[in-house]
Amino acid sequence: MGKLKMKKALIFTLFIFSFIACTDNKEMIDVQNESVIIDGNHYKQLETNNYTIVDVQLIGDLMKVKISSGGCDGSSWKATLVDANIIMKSYPAQRNIKLSLENTEMCFAIVEREFTFDIKVLKEGLSGVNLNLEGWNTQINYN
Repeated sequence: MGKLKMKKALIFTLFIFSFIACTDNKEMIDVQNESVIIDGNHYKQLETNNYTIVDVQLIGDLMKVKISSGGCDGSSWKATLVDANIIMKSYPAQRNIKLSLENTEMCFAIVEREFTFDIKVLKEGLSGVNLNLEGWNTQINYN
């Protein structure tokens, strides 16, 4: 009788651990910045020649941007997404954005790193907006 209770307790414990271990993938995304900077003057002054955009993906309200640049390992890089503070009147509306990369690494290797940004603020009550990311040749349709 004691062995049966032990087996039930073990099965119950394993069930609880497997339930706790299962998480939603969206919770696992490392968001680098909680929002973008909306500043027309900062946007105009920004240089974007110290990196190359490799890939862009939208996952809900998150935009993942993969870049390559010279460096050691990219661990010290800081990226910011900057909006020009202009909503172009089209359907859907359009916004111009740039990625600002702070890279002080003095190594000569080419390194790739991915940054994830929460871009909800770019909708501003719109049902959708096309984002024109400087250095990326395809409009990003954000609905």
